[in-house]
Amino acid sequence: MLQTLRKYYWAFYSILRQRREINKYINKYVPKHSKQFAPLRQFKDIHKGQRCFIVATGPSLTIEDVNKLKNEICWSMNSGFKLIDRADFQPSYYVIGDGTVYQRIKDEFVVKKMPPIFYNEKDIKWDIKGYITYPLPISVSFIASEWQRNHLPNFFFKKRISNDIEKCIYMGDTVVNIILQICFYMGFKEIYLIGTDCNYFGNDKHSSIVGYKDDNKLHQSPDIIYNGMISDYKCAKKEAEKRGIKIYNATRGGMLEVFDRVDLDTVLKS
Repeated sequence: MLQTLRKYYWAFYSILRQRREINKYINKYVPKHSKQFAPLRQFKDIHKGQRCFIVATGPSLTIEDVNKLKNEICWSMNSGFKLIDRADFQPSYYVIGDGTVYQRIKDEFVVKKMPPIFYNEKDIKWDIKGYITYPLPISVSFIASEWQRNHLPNFFFKKRISNDIEKCIYMGDTVVNIILQICFYMGFKEIYLIGTDCNYFGNDKHSSIVGYKDDNKLHQSPDIIYNGMISDYKCAKKEAEKRGIKIYNATRGGMLEVFDRVDLDTVLKS
């Protein structure tokens, strides 16, 4: 009994501590919020009615599939920048949301031609020169342990989708969640996912063509990561349906069954 009470005490204490950090963040950034993130306004409905491809970094991703996308509007993420030098691939946009991933890959970030870069301003202090960058107003969220997720009320972990990325954008459990919110803001009507395996249970966590240092180290158990990502995708699907946006999964294999699956080659022929 005493041990259980201690767990609840530390669970709520960590949330209170994070709330203080949130208040500090608000006090620091809210007064200059409108100026700092105003450049994002230029992307409102810039691709209205168009389609795009989000190229994730799951084990199923191959250079052959990436090469097929050279005439499409594509999104790259995290270590996916390596594809620019390794394939016939020039993404239209690049996004990175995890500060830990940024620290792991920034020394390898030597790419001659990069598209506009969107990054999590809260966790990443971008210090690589020579690129066009746009900080994102990431909404601060609670960092929860596996025990907290299993024992605290669900409203602490409710998934959300932003209606205006100039004001805020929600982090979620996958960088694809950030990209989807930007896609909604830009006006895309068809969004195709490739390399979104959602499978962290095997030995290979990412495609071998975009691997990076310590990329197999997980911050949570595979179950927690999987469930968090699926929750993100379910929330995004619900919001997409409200807006009349179609999201398809063109990944070859994997464990993502939230969206209708389509064959990449068939889509590109159409």
